[in-house]
Amino acid sequence: MTQCNVIGFDFGSQFFKITLVKPGQPFAIVENTATKRKTETMLTLNSDDARIMGADSYMEQSKYPKTSFHSLHKFVGMSYNDPDLPTLIKERYIMNEIKADERGFVAWVIKRNFNNGSDPVEEIAYTEELIGQLFKYGKQMSEKQAGGQSIKDCVITIPAYFNLGQRRMILDAAEIAGLSVLQLVHENTAAATMFGIDRLDRNKSLTVLFYNMGSTDTEVSIVRYSTVTEMPQNKTVEHIEILSEGWDDSLGGSDFDKVLINMIAERFNALKER
Repeated sequence: MTQCNVIGFDFGSQFFKITLVKPGQPFAIVENTATKRKTETMLTLNSDDARIMGADSYMEQSKYPKTSFHSLHKFVGMSYNDPDLPTLIKERYIMNEIKADERGFVAWVIKRNFNNGSDPVEEIAYTEELIGQLFKYGKQMSEKQAGGQSIKDCVITIPAYFNLGQRRMILDAAEIAGLSVLQLVHENTAAATMFGIDRLDRNKSLTVLFYNMGSTDTEVSIVRYSTVTEMPQNKTVEHIEILSEGWDDSLGGSDFDKVLINMIAERFNALKER
């Protein structure tokens, strides 16, 4: 049983979801300002130097295309010289100006003209800084649902294919948001753990395949469930073993959207040519 408030952050490239665990209570899904259980992973900086998050950012991106950020999940730890970067920018409809930071990673150029008449300002933002702002937004939503109580500890899900540098950047983003990360957990491992908690016939050994297609990637895990007896208490507990993991970090649900968009565009252009 927890002795303080803890949140679980399912941070996806298109949406994020948060669970809140309070002392003595089961976990609850955190609702955003629109009373929805998932929030767009989007951030917009407008001309008034205000940060607009989630669904509000989604509505503002057409007005501020160069200072609206999405699909940040894909840019964690990405080198500016990565040969896949131009294709990623084009396929994800990224309108932002980018450059290499001093580490060689993708950095974001922010140019803003303020309404107060001052000179335009150019800033450089790191990917983990932008993600940190989204983490902070999620933290504030969670604290509101927790009745104004402070939240410091969290667990964050990450793709299984993240390397050590990418994991470090997620930890840095959480630190920027004022969060202490208890654990980084693979997305499918988190789902497998929840399935193990909820399954009824725990005395039966079971092997399950978990298929997880997100917006920008696909992961598959094979998990075995069994029971073991702990001594000297002679207590039976469930044992969860991840047998295998596989992924395609270039295939996600949004790729089907692009196929449909291109098909509709081709048919529309064909009608214009008649």
